[in-house]
Amino acid sequence: MKTIFRYTNIAVLLAAFIVLGTVASFAQDPCADAEGQTTLGDKFRAEFADKSIEGRKKAIETGKQFLEKYGSCDSAKDLGDYFKGQLPKMEAGLKVLQDQKAKDDLTNPFDAALKAKDWDKVYSFGKQILEKYPDEYRPVEIVLGSIGGEEAVTKANFKYADDALVFAKQSIADLEAGKTFVLANKPAFGFSFFSYPNKDDAIGWLNYYIGFITNVVKKDKEGALPYLYKATQAASESKTKAVPYSFIGYYYAAQGDKLADEIQALIKAQDAKDTEEVAKQKVEVIKARVALFNGTNERAADAFARAISRAPDAAYKAEIKKALEFSYNRRFGKMDGFDAWVANAQKQPFANPTTPVTPISDPEPTAPAATSTAPTAPEVKPSAPATKPPAVPAKPATTTPAKPAATTKPQAKTKKGVVKKKNV
Repeated sequence: MKTIFRYTNIAVLLAAFIVLGTVASFAQDPCADAEGQTTLGDKFRAEFADKSIEGRKKAIETGKQFLEKYGSCDSAKDLGDYFKGQLPKMEAGLKVLQDQKAKDDLTNPFDAALKAKDWDKVYSFGKQILEKYPDEYRPVEIVLGSIGGEEAVTKANFKYADDALVFAKQSIADLEAGKTFVLANKPAFGFSFFSYPNKDDAIGWLNYYIGFITNVVKKDKEGALPYLYKATQAASESKTKAVPYSFIGYYYAAQGDKLADEIQALIKAQDAKDTEEVAKQKVEVIKARVALFNGTNERAADAFARAISRAPDAAYKAEIKKALEFSYNRRFGKMDGFDAWVANAQKQPFANPTTPVTPISDPEPTAPAATSTAPTAPEVKPSAPATKPPAVPAKPATTTPAKPAATTKPQAKTKKGVVKKKNV
């Protein structure tokens, strides 16, 4: 009896499962779920009205749910076909919105910091902008290269000098390579407070900043020379400034000091006991150093002659004049012909300071008949005195005239994410 009841119960249970399964299959048929189709369709329409990123995300997710559940149903064919065609476009549009937001999250605070002259934040956000969008926002390079330069030149604030060197050099390399500097589909060589009217002007000023920082901050007088020289040669407002010329002049004047010391040491090394051959060799060495000394001082005087014609004020001009007169007198041993020489020098091409100095050997004065067979030192004119010449006049405290207000630099129009502000 137990066995019969056992099998009977199993048969009953199986029958129940079959009935429940049939009912469940009818209840879960998605194509028969008109209410579900309507609910998801209405939900999508409500979410679609929200144009925000989150609204687009929700609408796309709802559309995908609809396709997953009802995409193969004839009853949902119209809406299903719509989703199949539009969801890829909506996803592409969402990506555009997300990409723009990522840019705005950097460019908006960059703009605000630039407007407030909060250079810490400008550099922080600017570096991130260039890391992520180097081609689209390349004019930011120029801004970052200029801020540190202006701070160093006009305020003796060297906090941003290292960053200025990096971005100024990067800007010059990109400008000279012909890379595109564009904002709002128009050429833009910087923007806001740091905008230049054209490529050449930007290159001139960026070289000026590099030369100044390298000379003053890094104390690398020789390393600054090529940048200072380029600032004088560019079709830029930078060539009208006295600083590059004066820095080059002081460099040569310091080289003249070293040569004067060398010459005096060589003269002292002469000895009446030297053989004729040794004495002659020593004399030739001294003559060669004197010739180099002449050429070096002439380059110093030439640079100062250009600086004095560009001096921004009387005090600066007075200091440069002292340096110019000193170098001229050390070169020629007299002040005769000074004004004419300066006027002529200003008309000549400026010598590239990265090229070797050409030695200048002046005619030797007629010497009296020798009364002794002992060799003597060649006559050293006043430009190479027996004692160390006085120190080169210190450069004036105003050797860093500020760049004129940027009213001469038309502001470039900016694109979204870059502040549009009148130059000062």
